[in-house]
Amino acid sequence: MARLLFTSRHFGSLDHPKNSDKAINLSRLIGTQLNFMNQSHGNQIVVITNKSEADISVYESDGLVTNQANVALAVQVADCMPLLLLSKNVVAAVHVGRKGLLNQVAVNAIVEMKKLGAEQISGVVGPHICGNCYEVDPQMFGEITKDYPATAGKTNHLNLFAGLADQLKGIELKNLGICTKENVNYFSHRAYGEAGRQVGVISL
Repeated sequence: MARLLFTSRHFGSLDHPKNSDKAINLSRLIGTQLNFMNQSHGNQIVVITNKSEADISVYESDGLVTNQANVALAVQVADCMPLLLLSKNVVAAVHVGRKGLLNQVAVNAIVEMKKLGAEQISGVVGPHICGNCYEVDPQMFGEITKDYPATAGKTNHLNLFAGLADQLKGIELKNLGICTKENVNYFSHRAYGEAGRQVGVISL
């Protein structure tokens, strides 16, 4: 059975996990080898099929997938969506912002999960900026909602979770409903212009 968690501001920032005492503490807390990403708003997925000797590893990707027990996957966010996907024998951590929704990074992660034999996939989306707070300029709003109409909220506001749920039809998604801009317990680039990052973590 998969295990998952989301940190908050109170755990501390995990924006530079490779040399971070916070990352080491998190690895010890969950008792597993911990894998992070250098995220670039792309759609690259890394599949981990062997446990690393290092306590902390960092990959160039926006999604991690594994079928290995006791290998934890972490996604770092401030306002983007931390998507944790789970099945009986495969899990994934995915970084889904506006660009990630457009380039279908979550779709790519599910494809890789299925290659490893995943069935009955479900997902949890942790703290992220909500549709009432995520305002963009009119041109961007028009361009995105034209191709992804489910993202359209109030004027010039995007609902990323609604867009993701529409994109991943057939996958049961749970939204924790915590807005990073509204809730002071979470890092938010939009609210405070800060570099801090909380994480979502999942493992088998």
